Order: sequence, then C-alpha cells, then structure tokens
Amino acid sequence: MQFMIIRKADAATEALLPPAPGLIEDMEAYHQYLAEQGRVGLALGLRPSAHAVRLRMAPDGDSITDGPFAETKELVAGFTIIEAASKEAAIALLGSWPASDADATGEVVLELRETGCPGGCAEVAPGMPDNDDSAGRYVILLRADAASERDAIPPPARLDALDAFNAAELDAGVLLAGDGLKSSARGARARIAAGGISIHDGPFAEAKELIAGFWMIRAGSMQEAIAWARKLPYPHRIDADTVVEVEIREVLTMEELVGA
Repeated sequence: MQFMIIRKADAATEALLPPAPGLIEDMEAYHQYLAEQGRVGLALGLRPSAHAVRLRMAPDGDSITDGPFAETKELVAGFTIIEAASKEAAIALLGSWPASDADATGEVVLELRETGCPGGCAEVAPGMPDNDDSAGRYVILLRADAASERDAIPPPARLDALDAFNAAELDAGVLLAGDGLKSSARGARARIAAGGISIHDGPFAEAKELIAGFWMIRAGSMQEAIAWARKLPYPHRIDADTVVEVEIREVLTMEELVGA
C-alpha cells in the first residue's frame, strides 16, 4: 500500500524561514532510513502560498484567486510518498518523523492519507530526474468535497478518460507524477511538539481544505500550469453543475530551502 505524509504549513514555512539547525540532516537521515527499506517514493516541498493560485471551475465560469491564503494551518508545505503494509505500519513510520521539524514554531502537524482513486486509477509514478532546468515544476492539488470524502466511485468512463489523459501527458514529458487520495476516514493526523507526538484517526471535518489528489507537471510559468489544470478530465466532474477547485503550487528546490 502507498500513503502520503502531508506536512502542513505553519508560519515558518509560509515565510520561507531557514530550516531549524540540524533539520536538513535529520530529514535526510529519515528519508535514507525509508529508502533503505524501499519505502520512500516522491518527496518534495512547496513554495509558500504567496506564489500560489486557486482555480475554481464552476458552471458560472472560472475564477482565479492569488495567494497568499489565510488558513495557514490547512495549507500544504510538502509531502512524502511512502510504502507500508497497512495504515498501522504507516503510522509507525509517521511517528519516526524528525522531532526537530517542530523547533521553528513549537509544533508540526502531519497528515497521513492512503493514496489511490476510489474505483481505481493508474498511478503516475515519478520517472528519473532529468537535466532540463528550462521549465519549473508545479503541483496541482485537487480539493476534496463531500463525494471524495465518502469515497464515491466515478463512472468507469471518467476514470478511463483520466488514465488516457495522464498517459498521454506522461509520454509528452509534461506530467511527472500523480495519484488520487482516498477519504480522510482512512487517514490520521500527528502533532509533534516538545511533549512528544499525538496521533488521531480521521475523518476530519474541514472537507474543503483536504486534498483529494495531485498532479506534478513541468511548466514554463504559472499561466501554463493553470492552462494545463483547466484541461484535466477530473473524474468526479460528471455533469455541468459540478464545481472543481484546485490549488496550484510551485515546487521548492533544495537550493531555495537551504539559501532561504
């Protein structure tokens, strides 16, 4: 099974403050520990929401809202994909997250989510990194809704259309990674602070601030990323009345993180 560990944003990540002393080394050791067990996949950070946009596609037209966004604690600062035999095993790996990540603000919040689309969709596994630095990396985060929070299964034709679109964009070198996320009822949250770690099972109430899936693409600008997001055949967009909301974020490079 695959799970996503979502590192929630805080005042430090939104301000792009330098990492707490020792955090880079601790995170490298954590990912090395996962890699040695063959349990780590894609891992990346996101630039602050001041560099982001939200795209709302609705029957009455599209609207775009520029960041920054106020609800800092519900924003995503980064995520790591892990392999685990069960939710319990994933929670155990979650509990090994470096405690030094909480040093900057006194607390760090992590959300554990099982990956995959209800009804089944093809995971877009990240390929080998290339040397093409002419275009940036952007992540499209699909916002959850009532349907995704009850693991509603889209019509098979919609899932087939998504798989075909993803495959074509992968072959074109635009799509780099992507997957769905199952409902928060299958997940958990961890709060790490000086007093230790506390873990709570889902579901979580704030459905509109949850993530239901992601795509990472190569694009030359935010405008290109927005145009790509508009093309996606979102599987739950089954009629003209459906509203789709996504948040488009720039990937944070290690150079930016270390040099912040």
